[in-house]
Amino acid sequence: MDRFQLSRVVGAVKAFLLSKRSREALVFAFFVVISAGFWLMLTLNETYDMEVEFPLALENVDPEAVVTSDLPEAVHVTLRDKGTTLMGYYTHWRKPVVKLDFAAHDKGEDFAHINVPHSELQKLLTPLIASSSRIVGIRPDTIDYFYTRGSMKRVPVVYRGKPQLDPMYYLVGIHCDPDSVTVWGEEHFLDSLTDVQTVVTNFNALRATAIRKVAIAPLRGAKCDPADVTLTVEVDIYTWKKIEVPIIGTNFPGGYALRTFPDKATVSLRIGAKDYDRYQADNLVLTATYEELMQSDDSLLHLKLRSVPEGVSQVKIEPESVQFLIEQTEDE
Repeated sequence: MDRFQLSRVVGAVKAFLLSKRSREALVFAFFVVISAGFWLMLTLNETYDMEVEFPLALENVDPEAVVTSDLPEAVHVTLRDKGTTLMGYYTHWRKPVVKLDFAAHDKGEDFAHINVPHSELQKLLTPLIASSSRIVGIRPDTIDYFYTRGSMKRVPVVYRGKPQLDPMYYLVGIHCDPDSVTVWGEEHFLDSLTDVQTVVTNFNALRATAIRKVAIAPLRGAKCDPADVTLTVEVDIYTWKKIEVPIIGTNFPGGYALRTFPDKATVSLRIGAKDYDRYQADNLVLTATYEELMQSDDSLLHLKLRSVPEGVSQVKIEPESVQFLIEQTEDE
């Protein structure tokens, strides 16, 4: 915009502001603002109920004591007062803190359950509010917590939940890190405690290893350190591997040997992809004993593995049966 165009715009604005139409608009806006101000003053002069949140803190905690339950972060107080006063609770950028004195309730016991009643909370709140404000309700109306001195136990963590896998995948294992936590609490309670559980954590249609931070399920009157663990649900995909395995005879008397047609069979194993190289012909045994063959009613040997290796979910043998004969060797 050049200097000439700028002067034209300034002139147009100046002309509008000096016009009769502009003056009427400004007068109307002025009275609207004044009316809104009067309405707001009248409205705020009425009495209302309003909930105000006050932060909560526990002070003067004995260094040798461990508070084993979580206190609420704040106390919600319903106050009754004029609107102008109630608005003041929201204009303060930092609300006063409700301070619970640990030392005032500590009796030096190794384990204790402390209850702070409604009446005591009201006494703590009174200095924090305006003299004209009336407390109508407090939420929670009582506060309780547990503490202990020195009673602790290390226990394992147990996963609680149900991982559901995609049909082509299988569960390798479930691990928690750390696998155990320290629990602080009352001595008799710890004596009967054998483990702690995670909160219920389910997985749906897993197709890859899942890693998630999960919390330890709360224990009333006890505290876990750490309060959460890293849960790893390890999964793998199924695959098939084909291995040629020789057929051998065992427990044959001297001078006799087993001959099969063919002398090998193909064994198909359904295994996890990560263990593909783990299974070889040396891990598999296709065998028949002399006694079994002598009791056979036909000349067919029905093949089966003497033992299925760990980690194999399904086995297929091809062919399922082979022709056999027991021959006399030249050594005899």
